[in-house]
Amino acid sequence: MLYEGLSLAALVLTAGAIGYRIVVAVRIAVVLRAEVTVREDLSAEELAYLAGGPRRTVATVLYRMVGQGRLAVAEDGTVTVPDGAYAAGVEQALIEAAGISRSERAGKLVAQAAASRAVRSVGDRLRAEGLLVHPALRRGQYRARRLLWWSAALAPVPAVGELTAGTTDRWWSGVVLSAGAAVTATLVRPARDQVPYRVRSTLGVLRGERERPAPWRRADALAALAVTPVGAVALDGLSAAREPEFGELVTPETWRAGDPAFGGTAATGFGVFGDWGSSGYAGACGGGDGGGCGSAGE
Repeated sequence: MLYEGLSLAALVLTAGAIGYRIVVAVRIAVVLRAEVTVREDLSAEELAYLAGGPRRTVATVLYRMVGQGRLAVAEDGTVTVPDGAYAAGVEQALIEAAGISRSERAGKLVAQAAASRAVRSVGDRLRAEGLLVHPALRRGQYRARRLLWWSAALAPVPAVGELTAGTTDRWWSGVVLSAGAAVTATLVRPARDQVPYRVRSTLGVLRGERERPAPWRRADALAALAVTPVGAVALDGLSAAREPEFGELVTPETWRAGDPAFGGTAATGFGVFGDWGSSGYAGACGGGDGGGCGSAGE
């Protein structure tokens, strides 16, 4: 009787884990295939968030403020805020991240500002428009996958107990359940895309606009933004900046490999960058659903 109860519990656990994983996968697939419309009046911050996440947004604002003479960048990657500088939104978050000393290493500055309420509000607006996969949904797929592996490990326990006790009538049930959970966990892999396919396509088109002769470019505000220096950084990170000071800034000592603020990594979700994240958003500084942020040695 005991083993029958354990077998039933293993069946319920495994079936629930498989069902949960499939439901989450379907929900993400629906979001990714949604026929969303990207507004033509996206700001540089919003474009950067879609293309590279919170850190890309901050890096874009940093680049713009340096270009306007409102911030200064030293060769060692230290960003200095001039006295009297005032701003709002993400710009203010950057200034506040510099602290009382009014200076900070660029990597740490970007990491701190990316966790601010101002940057989170940018992502919230985009999620409200259906342009981003909600982080809770992305986390759910990894949670469901872990549950499947736990089910695969625990399902054979009743069968082992029966074999030990000498009752082998249902020894195969644990093997079948374990195999079902393991196969589901292996085949239904987590989706790494964080924006719908329509958004990815739009970002690709915007990158292509920079290669077109001016008379052949799209005549809309979003395309006009994409071909500007700020738009280039928003789409591809600081690696797209042509100014010498940013060429010095983008070094392994300042940015970790795969950092979305830097750009120039493999396409895995938001166009060209590794998984991004801060303040609870999926990914961080080089991929996956976690990890550290900031510059090397900090």
